[in-house]
Amino acid sequence: RKQNSPLQEIRRTANDFAHGKLSSRVKVNRKSPVDVQELALAFNNMAESLEKAELQRQEFVANVSHELKTPMTTISGFMDGMLDGTIPASEQPKYMALVSEETKRLSRLVRSMLDISRLPQEGGVPEERKSQFDVAECAGRVLITFEQKILAKELDVHVNFPEHPVYTRADQDSIIQVIYNLLDNAVKFCQVGGRLGVEIRQTPEKIYVAISNTGNPIPVEELPFVFERFHKTDKSRTDKDGWGLGLYIVKTIVCSHGENIRVSSAGDTTEFTFTLPCA
Repeated sequence: RKQNSPLQEIRRTANDFAHGKLSSRVKVNRKSPVDVQELALAFNNMAESLEKAELQRQEFVANVSHELKTPMTTISGFMDGMLDGTIPASEQPKYMALVSEETKRLSRLVRSMLDISRLPQEGGVPEERKSQFDVAECAGRVLITFEQKILAKELDVHVNFPEHPVYTRADQDSIIQVIYNLLDNAVKFCQVGGRLGVEIRQTPEKIYVAISNTGNPIPVEELPFVFERFHKTDKSRTDKDGWGLGLYIVKTIVCSHGENIRVSSAGDTTEFTFTLPCA
C-alpha cells in the first residue's frame, strides 16, 4: 500500500498533464519510500520546465502575431484605398512607397525568425563550424557597412583596436551577425551628432568587444530584460526597424560559444560588451 498509493498519485498527475493541465504537480507524503519521493521530484521538475516552455511558446506566438498584424493592416488599408478611389491617383505614388516599406518590414521580420530557427541549440556551436579569424578586421568591415547611416546622423565615431591582429576561434558568420546587430542598435538609438564607440581589448585568455553610444539611457529596471525576445524598453514606441529580436539573437549566439555578454547604461552612455576566446 505504501508503494502503490504514491505511484497512483504520480499516474493521476501524469494523466492530468497529458490532458493539458500543466499546473498539475505530484504530492507525495514524506513517509513514502525514498525512491518514490525522488521520482515525484523528478516528475515535478520536468512538469515545471514543460509548463514554462509552453508559456514561452504562447507568448512568442502572440508577439509574432501582433508584429505581423500591424504592417499587414497598413498594407491592406492603403491598397484598398487606392483600389476604391479613396486615395486619389495623384497621391498613390506616396502610398505605394509606404506599402513598399511595410513589405520590406515584413521581410525583415521573417528573416529574423529564420535567424532564430538557425541558432545553435543545446550543446553549443559544433567545432567544424569554427575557424580562426581576426576579430578587429571583422568589426572594421561591419562598421564600414554603416557609413551612410553614420554620416546621415553626423555621428562622432571612436574606434580603439589593438595595433596587432586579434585572433579568436569561433563561428565567423555568427560573430559578424553579433557585431552587426549591436552596431545597428547603437547607431539607431544614438542621437544626432552623438558618439559611437567600438573598442576591442585583449587579455591572455579573453577578447572583449565593446560597442557604445550616447543617447537616452536604458532604465535600470529594464536592463535585466533587454536580451529577451520581443522586449522593448518603450512599449508605446513603434520601431520600424526592429522587434526586440536582435539582442535575443546576439545573446544566444554569444552563449552558444560558451561566452558572456553584459550591458551597462549610465548617464547618456549605453555599452554592450561581449567576450570571445583567444586563439
